[in-house]
Amino acid sequence: MKAFNTITICLLVFFAANVVSAQTSFQNGLEFKIQLLEGNTYGVYVKPNSSISPSSKTQAGSGQVTLVTPVGFTYSNLQNISGTWIENARVDAPAEASDKSYVSFGFVSDEPRIKLFPNEETLLFTFNCDGTFVGQVALIDNNNDPFMTPNSYNSNPGNDLGIIDLGAKGGTAYYNYAGNYSTESEDMRNLATLAKN
Repeated sequence: MKAFNTITICLLVFFAANVVSAQTSFQNGLEFKIQLLEGNTYGVYVKPNSSISPSSKTQAGSGQVTLVTPVGFTYSNLQNISGTWIENARVDAPAEASDKSYVSFGFVSDEPRIKLFPNEETLLFTFNCDGTFVGQVALIDNNNDPFMTPNSYNSNPGNDLGIIDLGAKGGTAYYNYAGNYSTESEDMRNLATLAKN
C-alpha cells in the first residue's frame, strides 16, 4: 500500500509540474537604454521588445543596471521614477579596463511600480553627473565588456531585470533582460559621429 501511495504522489507531482510549465512562459524581452535628458541629467529606461506584450498585471522582482564611466565619475540627485534603485557596487579602474569605473544600481522594490507598455519606454531612474563626464556615460554590454564575470574583483557587474506578468495571455509569463537597445547615451553617439567626420 505504501508503494502505491508513493507512486500516486509522484505521478500527481509530475502532472502538476507539467500543467504549471504548460501555462508559464519565460521570455527575454526587456531592453535598456541610457539617455542624456537635459543639462547633465541622465535617464535609464526599460522597453519591452516586440517579442512580448505585457499586461497591466506585472510585478518586478529583481534587477540591476551597471554604468560604464571614466574613472573618477561622480553623480548626485538619484531620483527613482519606476522602482526603487540604489547604488550597490562600484569598481574603479579594474585591470580589465583601467580607464573605466563600473557603477551598479540594484533594484530594491517595485515601488513606485514599473509599468510596462508594449514597445514603449518606461523611465526607471534619473541622476545628475558631474559636468566633466557628460557624454562619457554608457550602459554595460553584458556580452562584450571586458569586466564581465569572471573578473579580477570577483565582482558581478551587468544589467538585469526580472518581471512576472500575472495577466499574460495563455497564463503567467516571466520577462527577463534581453540586452540594450542603446548601450551608450545619445550624446556619446553624436560625439563619435563628429569625430569620424
